Parts: sequence; C-alpha cells; structure tokens
Amino acid sequence: MLRFMAIITALATLSGCSNMTFHTDIDNDVLSQEIGTYVNKRDLQQFYSDQEAQESGATLLGRIAGESCDGDGMGNNNVSYNRSKSNAIDLLKADAMRRGANAFTINSCSETSVSYCDLSVLCTGQAYDY
Repeated sequence: MLRFMAIITALATLSGCSNMTFHTDIDNDVLSQEIGTYVNKRDLQQFYSDQEAQESGATLLGRIAGESCDGDGMGNNNVSYNRSKSNAIDLLKADAMRRGANAFTINSCSETSVSYCDLSVLCTGQAYDY
C-alpha cells in the first residue's frame, strides 16, 4: 500500500509539472559562446588541413567563420590579439556545431577593420562530419 501511494504521488507531481515553462535572459550569443567553450573541451575534432580531413573520410559541410569584436571603437579597451583570436576561434567552433559538424579546420585568422571595435579578428575554416 505504501509503494502504491508513493507511485501515485510521484505521478501526480510529474503530471502537474509537465506544462511548466522557464524563461531566462540567455540569448543566442551567450548560448553560442557557452557551446563553444563546452565543445572546446569535448568531442570537436580539429584537422590541421582540409586535405587531412578529406583523406580521413570526413564529409565537407561548408565554410564557417567566427569574428571577435573587442572594445568600443574608441581605443578605451586594451585587449591582446591572442585573446581576440581565441574568442574568434571559439565562435568558429560554435558555427561548426550549429551546422551539425563534429570536426573543423581553421583556414585563416586575421585582424579586420571594424569601426565599432578596438580589435576585431576574423577566423574562417571548414566544417566536417567525421
């Protein structure tokens, strides 16, 4: 009898919570950065060249890019190139994940000129299914 009451109570609790929704202030940019950080530590395979990816049997999914923008364009922010490049690579990885990729290459990273950034770095590459 006690087991029956416990099951009924559990079912009532679960059915009562089935229509609950939660709202947060997390937007897509924050989520992309968190995904990039998580993936950086997990299963996203990096190939060192597109040739290596093709020889490994990976299927090309398309071009990917990540661009970091640090500062407000007024010269008030002192951000290093390496930190900005690292942020751009994390955004490139997030772009790969949005495309359903589990592997990627980095073809280039370079500083770009953007009026509203003190330092902007754009990294491009390819996304692969491996």
